[in-house]
Amino acid sequence: MADTSRNEDRTATLWGRSPEHTADHAAAARLQAQYPHMVIWFGETSGHFYAMDASGLHERPTLDALAMLAWQRTNRPRPRGAVVSAR
Repeated sequence: MADTSRNEDRTATLWGRSPEHTADHAAAARLQAQYPHMVIWFGETSGHFYAMDASGLHERPTLDALAMLAWQRTNRPRPRGAVVSAR
């Protein structure tokens, strides 16, 4: 007879995502859609949210903290004395 416990373990996760973290993965995907210049995901093992952009990897414990980081990187004010060309 086949070992069914092995088969159940495979169906419990789909592509490394367990059912109990579905909401976290969906929230990370929604944030990813808002900030396409970043790659955003949820790490099930750590329970933290991650973002990768041109400056490197960023880890935050909550989605709100990661959203703030993404917003700051997108909406950061220009440095004083920066020249803006009007084309």
